[in-house]
Amino acid sequence: MALDTAKAAVIYDLTATFDTAVAAAQPLYPRVCTVIESDGADEKYGWVDGMPGVREWIGDRQFKELRAATYEIENKHWESSLLLSKTNLADDRVSMYPPLMQELAAEATHHPDELWFQILENGNSSQCFDGQFFFDTDHEWGDSGTQSNDITCDVTNPAAVTVAEMKSAIRKAVRSLLAFKRPNGKLYHRTSQKPLDDLVVLVPLALRDQAYDAIEAELTGGGNSNVIIDRPEIITSAALSSDVKFYLFRTRQPLNPFVFQAREPLSRMTKGMDDSETKDVKFMTEARYNVGYLAWWNAIACTFTTSE
Repeated sequence: MALDTAKAAVIYDLTATFDTAVAAAQPLYPRVCTVIESDGADEKYGWVDGMPGVREWIGDRQFKELRAATYEIENKHWESSLLLSKTNLADDRVSMYPPLMQELAAEATHHPDELWFQILENGNSSQCFDGQFFFDTDHEWGDSGTQSNDITCDVTNPAAVTVAEMKSAIRKAVRSLLAFKRPNGKLYHRTSQKPLDDLVVLVPLALRDQAYDAIEAELTGGGNSNVIIDRPEIITSAALSSDVKFYLFRTRQPLNPFVFQAREPLSRMTKGMDDSETKDVKFMTEARYNVGYLAWWNAIACTFTTSE
């Protein structure tokens, strides 16, 4: 039996509000993840040794065999389901349901962020493609030498980091990142004519003020001009569990630090509005995806410590 006009209008309003909220959402994960379109239950990433460099062509070509590692990310199926009373929908005079749909949309669109924060904070104990933890002090592959993207910065009091200490730590993190080498011994980050414009600094609430004062203030505490060589974008999150650690990422690279593996996009559906045997209507969402580690050389974890 087809829906009557009133019921059809209710369904339209619910779905339109949800769709509008989804389109307006601005989750964080696209900023730090490379989006890979997946076409199966999982994806296997074949990581290769460094690409061969350019050489003077003398004699025959010299073909380099690439060494690969296997890294696998399994897609997962996610859902969110809401049961709504038809009577309440029919009698809604205070417009309670549009905000409910907006919140449901926010939950669905920002869920990948929740997954990302989990793997971010587990980066010191979870492996990436080279068999090392994603944040580790001894990444080594081929002719890269031993490299660390898990650094520390000594300060007077980690619980009360100063603006100057924050600025020094960010600069140290940038220097560390720019020095990373590929398995063939060449630099990952090529020399640029201009300051880097794709850096992101992720800080906990406890370091928010220090980060903004260190990067965005026009003057230093002494009244001198605040010179910023590379001005990172600052993102603050209460989702970070440590007050003495921040992260630096380089983004907009061929490979970002993390991967969002998209299998099936977010969809929504309703059921039961025209079923006279039930008093409720079901509103459901589903999607298939996962988040994982990708390019460790585009990420730095920096922890404030004290030598005292």
